[in-house]
Amino acid sequence: MSPARVPGVRWWFLPGFAAGLSLLLTACGGASADSDDGIRVTLVTPIVSNPTPTVIPGTTPTPIVPPELVISTFEVHQAGAVLVSVTGDITGGTASFLGRNYKLAKGSQSMFAFVAVDTEDPVGPQPLRVDVTLKNSSKVTLQDTVHVVRTDWTVDSLEFTDEQTQALLDPKVVADELAMLKTIYGGVTPEKLWTGAWQVPVMGALTARYGEQRSINGSVPSGHHGGTDFGAAEGTPVVATNSGRVVLARQLKVRGTMVIIDHGGGLFSGYAHLSKTLVTEGQLVASGDPIAEVGNTGLSTGAHLHWEMASQGILLDALRFTDGTNGF
Repeated sequence: MSPARVPGVRWWFLPGFAAGLSLLLTACGGASADSDDGIRVTLVTPIVSNPTPTVIPGTTPTPIVPPELVISTFEVHQAGAVLVSVTGDITGGTASFLGRNYKLAKGSQSMFAFVAVDTEDPVGPQPLRVDVTLKNSSKVTLQDTVHVVRTDWTVDSLEFTDEQTQALLDPKVVADELAMLKTIYGGVTPEKLWTGAWQVPVMGALTARYGEQRSINGSVPSGHHGGTDFGAAEGTPVVATNSGRVVLARQLKVRGTMVIIDHGGGLFSGYAHLSKTLVTEGQLVASGDPIAEVGNTGLSTGAHLHWEMASQGILLDALRFTDGTNGF
């Protein structure tokens, strides 16, 4: 009788062995090539450091949990954001909306992205597509529709001195600061640093909403205000709107003394015109932690807090993170 054959093993029988002799080698044993028993075993397939896993006979492979798309709202305003989450056994993915791509970040129970709507993005039904990769390396596409609602922007008139306009409204000064902020706001930390609900960072009267158009010293209204302003006395505590890591705490020209917090997944909050900072760059903060004090630094006509939110480079209406209109 011929010996049983083992896949991947070549057998040699040397003279002097009795007829009918058979050999049995197990996965964890076998004769050495330089032993004296006259047997030599050679593996046809070389051993690799990371062999391809195999399913043990009689066992069942662990099933893959299919992905599910969860959207915080199906109706979002211009300058709003949609929290897009995907549950299931996925290893990564990208959300695509209004011609922009958002890489999904790792959350506690899903992978997510804050998908932004800019101030001038088109209104009406817009397709949302999410491409994900499963743990077994297969690709899946999930699709839905989100309606963008028009926002009616308010108009405000501001008066600045000649000294302020020459020094702080210089186009190069403004452009340089925006370029620096764009570099920060365009970054993506691939993990969730925020947790729970978002909160207003200061106690004070709402004096200017995000997106309002400005008339400077009687000029034609234009542009969109990049943040939300709260009037408050100098020295009033400013707290983190949610948990994250401080990525900027320094003096800027237009925004004055400023703190920026990275909340993970491409989402940031900024706090400007401060009189004092209470945190350092690289520091982790929790939601509600004191981070600064209200001031009147930079291009400012009185003590107030300028509060910004941005998702992957796009400035957003920060109040929509606290009033429920974004669905979270």
